[in-house]
Amino acid sequence: MMKTGAAIFALAAVLMFPSYAAAQTLRFGHANAPGEVANDMFNELAERVKTRTKGAVTIRVYPSEQLGKEADLVQQVKQGALDMSAPSMAVMSVLVPALEMASGPFLWKDWKEAETVLRGPAFDPLWNELRDKHNIVPLSKILYWGWRNFTFTEREVRKPEDMVGLKIRVPESPIWVEMIRAFGAAPTPIPFGEVYTALQQKTVDGQENPIPTIFSRKFYEVQAVLTMTRHMLQNNTIVINKASLAKLSPENQKILLEEAAAVSAKNTELQQGREKSMLEEMRKSGRIKIIDEPDRAAFQAKVEPAYANLEARWGADNLKRLRAEIAKVRGK
Repeated sequence: MMKTGAAIFALAAVLMFPSYAAAQTLRFGHANAPGEVANDMFNELAERVKTRTKGAVTIRVYPSEQLGKEADLVQQVKQGALDMSAPSMAVMSVLVPALEMASGPFLWKDWKEAETVLRGPAFDPLWNELRDKHNIVPLSKILYWGWRNFTFTEREVRKPEDMVGLKIRVPESPIWVEMIRAFGAAPTPIPFGEVYTALQQKTVDGQENPIPTIFSRKFYEVQAVLTMTRHMLQNNTIVINKASLAKLSPENQKILLEEAAAVSAKNTELQQGREKSMLEEMRKSGRIKIIDEPDRAAFQAKVEPAYANLEARWGADNLKRLRAEIAKVRGK
């Protein structure tokens, strides 16, 4: 009986005071390539966490989709096969469709507005759903990547009517398809790794991406026109598997969250600076004509009806809550 009592007491102690692994290695797979700001930041995150936890938490970083495409990495994090990743909200909308709202065309007035809203209560129900239904927890809810703009093989596009009949490469996501159709063009899904070749061979007449992507992937070498529509804000995140996070001690969880926030802020500063310098470098190259002032109001008016088609996918309550929060932030 004494032995049994001791065993019960020991089990109770374990349940009341959970033990954490002395050392934990987190595998972090992402799509960014060496030389890109985000990749540098993820390596810095790994170094800072290892230093602050005194080696108790090691993050092993796998860049350039070494462990799979961006969408595959999200599924791996959900299943626990991978600990961490840095997907866009559009990619995660496969799990929680309303996360796609963050990429709404002409939705945001500026970066500060988007950052305030996406970190605020309007998106909390979506993050909760991602955690509770899909085992994924955000370490950083928004990671700046840049405003998306169009490039074209030949045509100088200044207003939506100029895009009529063009074939435009898009990601496989409903919001892009609806947007391109609203402009009178033909959305053409092509895997990201094949975009340069598709532009070079004129399989499509154009594409859209943030300036850092257009520059680093050298799309400007095979495109004649860059139209600064700033139609979408590219929002990425840093996420972790719920069980992987739970294995860390509360102290190390706190360190991981703090360092994710720090590199997110630094990434924003560096990315915005490089966005400007990359644009100027492309302008000076003479390879591509830059249209700085397209008719953004005309583009916005064309795409606004597309939101009605997307509401069913996102949920009317979610879109209403988002619009209300944007109005509230603008009112302040």
